[in-house]
Amino acid sequence: METPSPETLDLINPLRDASRKLIREWGFLRATLAGANLSPAAVHALIEMGDYGRRDFSDLCCELKVTRDQLITILSELLSAGHIKLDEANPTKEIYSLTPSGLTTLTAITAYAQNQVLSALAEAPPGAGPNITSAFRIYATALERARVSSTCVPTPATTLPPPPPSSTIKIVPGYRHGILARTLEMHIDYYGPLYNWGAPFEAGLASSLTKLISRLDQPMNQAWSAVDTTNNKIVGTVFIDGESCGIEGVAKLRALIVDPSTRGQGAGRKLFDSAMDFVHTKGFKECRLNTSRALEVARGMYEAAGFELVNEFWPEGFTKGVKEMEYVWRRPESCS
Repeated sequence: METPSPETLDLINPLRDASRKLIREWGFLRATLAGANLSPAAVHALIEMGDYGRRDFSDLCCELKVTRDQLITILSELLSAGHIKLDEANPTKEIYSLTPSGLTTLTAITAYAQNQVLSALAEAPPGAGPNITSAFRIYATALERARVSSTCVPTPATTLPPPPPSSTIKIVPGYRHGILARTLEMHIDYYGPLYNWGAPFEAGLASSLTKLISRLDQPMNQAWSAVDTTNNKIVGTVFIDGESCGIEGVAKLRALIVDPSTRGQGAGRKLFDSAMDFVHTKGFKECRLNTSRALEVARGMYEAAGFELVNEFWPEGFTKGVKEMEYVWRRPESCS
């Protein structure tokens, strides 16, 4: 490493001091974190599983930057609390996912953290929010790049599973050949057996999405595909419809789905983040979506992003027979 400049040396103590204060204010020195009866490490593991739906042992080990023995302790805490479960359908690979209890706890942790951020921003100078966010991201990225990690490397005392292979999924915006057919196929394969939906569901969804795809040339509508680069196949989709609500500034997030073969690789989260980046960039004041109670992990992701449940109803049309949940994200007034 090059010899730091005097200006850089002058920053060391202020940054260390600020970092220590952050650790204390966030509560990492206490036995439990974020209002949950869990250790800080267990809280972070729960968030990690909530973000991606399901994680395997080696993936969690590397993401959390902990050793194998430390992760065993963390997972034991969550298993004992009934917040996670081991996927028994994959006996050769330790894959963990949230239970309903875990999702409830994660929702409470998210609300606690959001309130903590909002309270801090309320005490910050007016308009300082974007600068604080930018500085945090830059500093966190710099710390990650500078860290010499040994936690994902086998040690003499114990051998860890090899790190998971790099993801072959990329997110591609805009119309893509076959996007309608693949979106329909993935929805039918998933929801058909789940709810016993047949021809009315397939025809109704096809008609609805056909109208949206024909409007993708309009600036307030967009589509994204998760594409497996090994075979150039669409393995996930999501759409933002900025016109169907008929209200200026109100969008609808639609048809978010991921092929089962790629679940656990973060494709769903990447699609959702791309769609919400579009919502933010285009200045929508609201974004709406409909989902069902059975999709617990997806609902946890929506709620963590600021979506609020506003209605539950029995729909008509091709989804009749399954109670739907309507969520709404609203742009904070300070950002409007």
